[in-house]
Amino acid sequence: MERSGQLRPGVRDARHRPPGGLRRRSRSLAQAWDKFRWGARVVGVGPALAGGARLVLLRLGRRERARVRLRSGATIGFDVASQLPPALVMFRTLIDPEFRFLSEVADPDWVVVDVGAAIGQFSVFAARLPVGEVHAFEPSSGNVSSLRRNLEDNRLGDRVHVHQVALSDRVGEQSFATQGNSYLSRLDRPDPEGQASELVAVRTLTDEVERLGLSRVSVLKVNVAGYEPEVLGGATALLARGAASILVLLIGERSIPWYRQCRAWGYRFFFYSPDDRVLHEVEDLTLSALERPPWPARHVIAIHADSLAGLGLATAGISLRTSDHDGPCGAQRASAR
Repeated sequence: MERSGQLRPGVRDARHRPPGGLRRRSRSLAQAWDKFRWGARVVGVGPALAGGARLVLLRLGRRERARVRLRSGATIGFDVASQLPPALVMFRTLIDPEFRFLSEVADPDWVVVDVGAAIGQFSVFAARLPVGEVHAFEPSSGNVSSLRRNLEDNRLGDRVHVHQVALSDRVGEQSFATQGNSYLSRLDRPDPEGQASELVAVRTLTDEVERLGLSRVSVLKVNVAGYEPEVLGGATALLARGAASILVLLIGERSIPWYRQCRAWGYRFFFYSPDDRVLHEVEDLTLSALERPPWPARHVIAIHADSLAGLGLATAGISLRTSDHDGPCGAQRASAR
């Protein structure tokens, strides 16, 4: 398998390639409309419209910081200029289907690792589940400041361990550009002229797991703006032995060779439909198949075969379906238990 760091410089994930001019505006509008329809499907049209108005007022205002109270009772604070989470402001809930799935199968012994923790949306969610501990990795000092504040505001400071470090397939230090939108920053993007950056420590996930004394990771979430292949490249020893039970991975074309390698290591790939509580297996690991989930999704869920039976899917009322030639919603397989 070709290592992620050896991919041609011209190969870019279409989901993260900054288009220009009209193409960029039309793409942004299409994505916003898709996200609105997705959120409305989760919370209802009325609340989604009210949330849209709330988002517009926030964008037009002059507040430097704001806070949104989620339907779960958690609060997330953020810098309006650089850390605004539009979906959270609009829908006041985490609409991605993996959140529902993880909440339905969570276990008190779980160790959760959040790579690309940003301001803490996933870390706060995970720490409020009945899990053992959460480790949040985020290199941006601005994001880490909001992350720590959000943990304290939600009284989770003792349940989440924050590590201000960038994870990659190499070790050292590197300049980390601070984008206008902090969610788009990543190590392989050069510093734009005149834009601030900071020197950050760079480590591998395998080394960090060993340093923390973790024998295995129950849930590994990786969302780093298209830099996922490099993070996975630094986790090969962990993944090759199946020591991460559940992977939640941002979908990206550059990551597909890693999905296939993970399959060779025993991982099976799924999308979750919260409406009918079904895990749909994805057998065709191509971008076209991954962009046709049965429920809107930005992430794909990979579960190691040795861990699948222990998740208690039947107890949670979740069924498992294999894919057929028409896509991921194929014939039903007996629920693993």
